[in-house]
Amino acid sequence: MSHAKQNGLKLPVQSNRLCSATLKIFGSLLRLTGLFALFYLLPTTTALAVECEARQVYSVSGNQTQITQVQPDSFTHEFESGARWEFCLSFDTHNGLVINNLSYGAPNEPLLEVLREASLGQILFKYDEDIEGSHVLSDNAIGTTDLLQAGPGFCDNGDLLSVPGPTTDSNICRRQRELNTMIQMRNVTPLPRHEMSLHSWSQVGTFIYQSIWRFSEDGEITPALHLQGRLSRFTADRRYGTPVAGNERLASNATVVANWRLDFNIGGDTSPDVIEEIEFPGLAGVDALRRPLVSREVTNESFRRVDRDLFRGWLIRDSQISAIENGTTRIGYYLDPQTSGYSYQSRRYNWPSFDVAVTRANHCERLASFNTGRADGCAISLDFYTNGEVLSNQDSVVWFSLARHLVPRSEDSPAIGSLAAEFKMIPFDWSRYTPFNPPIDEL
Repeated sequence: MSHAKQNGLKLPVQSNRLCSATLKIFGSLLRLTGLFALFYLLPTTTALAVECEARQVYSVSGNQTQITQVQPDSFTHEFESGARWEFCLSFDTHNGLVINNLSYGAPNEPLLEVLREASLGQILFKYDEDIEGSHVLSDNAIGTTDLLQAGPGFCDNGDLLSVPGPTTDSNICRRQRELNTMIQMRNVTPLPRHEMSLHSWSQVGTFIYQSIWRFSEDGEITPALHLQGRLSRFTADRRYGTPVAGNERLASNATVVANWRLDFNIGGDTSPDVIEEIEFPGLAGVDALRRPLVSREVTNESFRRVDRDLFRGWLIRDSQISAIENGTTRIGYYLDPQTSGYSYQSRRYNWPSFDVAVTRANHCERLASFNTGRADGCAISLDFYTNGEVLSNQDSVVWFSLARHLVPRSEDSPAIGSLAAEFKMIPFDWSRYTPFNPPIDEL
């Protein structure tokens, strides 16, 4: 009997870095429920060529708001296997690097759109002893005056891309590396997995924020934010600081919340996307590896939290396009929250205490907080965007947040080590077979 007939779907690709308990259980449950195959592109629709449309960029100086038209440039990256990514790039004054019309194509397969637009949505930085923190994207121009031009010192083992912005073109770094093994089977030569990444740097005060977008050969997307720089804040209160070598004072502890704005457009504009919350509730007296899968659609604008006991995650899928002949599953991306581990409480804002917010797309809702300087009538933060509007048949935006606690060490004086926040978006049910290896009928 062929492997395909025996199991319904063939999964010769080895899951990468799914060694945590959460994802081991997740992988097992996917097999049990028939919703497995987190893999790769076999589209059933016509390929769409990437088209870069002009964007309106808002910048605020004092009480003055300036609107600039920016024409993004299109870029293509192709791996040796033939897998490729196409996208449009530009800089926004406050959001920094913006990716538009992101499409992925597996070897010998046409491109299919994944994201209409993706960027940072906000960075909150709050010292532990302060009552309020700073809203880095709102208060600073990380895409213009605070943007650091990537040069040879920034881009070792990479190449420079010139990206248009509101005032001038700026360089970012593109790198490629081999990650790990993508396909590992008995009697089959292992196939390595490669990744292309885009890097931009902005300096605010004594800190440097590095925005990273990683695009894997197999369709996986990993956004990341790294904080580097040098210590500049000290305190005498031991509740809020940490001793560092060579200084009698205490280096102040701080919390950083990174938020990303993700406007999915899976399969293009042929049909709207659906957002599902997936959980694996435990059953009394049953082995934890045999938890059932529960899926519910997010039908209204709302805030959501990670639930580790239920292994909660979010699936963004197309409402019509299917890679399986019977049409019972839809291609999508799984937002994996396994790196969530901290919470943030604000006296003024509600949204940072949640991991996910889902809203209807609005062109002027660009920042998660202090969204000033936008079009008339646009709300100021996610607390006001997220007001229960119906999401059915609407273009929806997912806002995902990660919190990290900066506790300086002796090694961080005077320059701190990198504080990283990153998460994964994994392709889900995009094909019956991986296009990186032809089906094997007999095992």
